[in-house]
Amino acid sequence: MSSTTRESAEATSAPAGNRRLFESLARRFYTRVYNYLCWISRDRHLAEDLTQETFMQIWQHPPEMRGHRALRAWVYRVARNQYLQHRRRAGLETVSLEDCREPEAAGPSDTESLLRLERDELRRLVQKALQELPDAYREVIVLHNLEGLSLAQVAHVLQAPVGTVKSRRAKAFRRLRELLQEVAP
Repeated sequence: MSSTTRESAEATSAPAGNRRLFESLARRFYTRVYNYLCWISRDRHLAEDLTQETFMQIWQHPPEMRGHRALRAWVYRVARNQYLQHRRRAGLETVSLEDCREPEAAGPSDTESLLRLERDELRRLVQKALQELPDAYREVIVLHNLEGLSLAQVAHVLQAPVGTVKSRRAKAFRRLRELLQEVAP
């Protein structure tokens, strides 16, 4: 059974306000929603707050989950709406995506250390390039390539046609390629 089918079955079989369904959603999506909000807000503290608000919204309005075919996309849509509401309420102060990274443990060998440094530098360059993308392009990349949503699910989250999502994704990759070629040998 695919995850989307399983999610739909859970949403339709559980009565509104079902604590187990909410706990299941929280376990399954909490970290992913936090990561998504961290990427789009560029602020890990704000992402923490918005993640809490997202799950409070899901707890307070469970009937919307009933019969929802793409539960995962719906959860991200709730998170995105929380972010957009925050953005409308206040001017955003942004910080580097570096603050959103989890610390890594140090490795024992010099070769491993060198590889880790190279990987970290590449990650930093890609994160910097992602920061320079327009919000609409960055969101598509984060949802599709980092969070694993299908293009149809991304379209649902962004409330945009699939063709628009595909176009933004292509433009985002083109721009990322240009940005990375400027800094890479």
